[in-house]
Amino acid sequence: MNTPPQTPEAEVITRFLLRFADLMSTGSNAANLLLAAQLLDANMKRANDADEQLRQERSNCAELKAQLAVSQDDTVQIPASILWLAVSQFKSLPWHSRNRETSSRKLCVKQAHLP
Repeated sequence: MNTPPQTPEAEVITRFLLRFADLMSTGSNAANLLLAAQLLDANMKRANDADEQLRQERSNCAELKAQLAVSQDDTVQIPASILWLAVSQFKSLPWHSRNRETSSRKLCVKQAHLP
């Protein structure tokens, strides 16, 4: 995955922190400046990765929207495993709840062409 280059401001700040830490050469201030430069660099990489993932997700979303728009009818394709899960959940309902829902179940099974 190619990440876009760092923003010029962040790159300039990182270089400044590294040069300033090098001038100090020792001590906790130099270590803190190095740590700040490393954190800035790591956070920029994370931000670039997040931007790339967002671009991919938006692209996927656009593709799915296009596929949905192409669909001419009002039918929805549902995997058989999901339908079987619904049937098993329906069977686990108490009898009185199932009795009221029998017509809905028959309609669902009929439309799904389940045995």
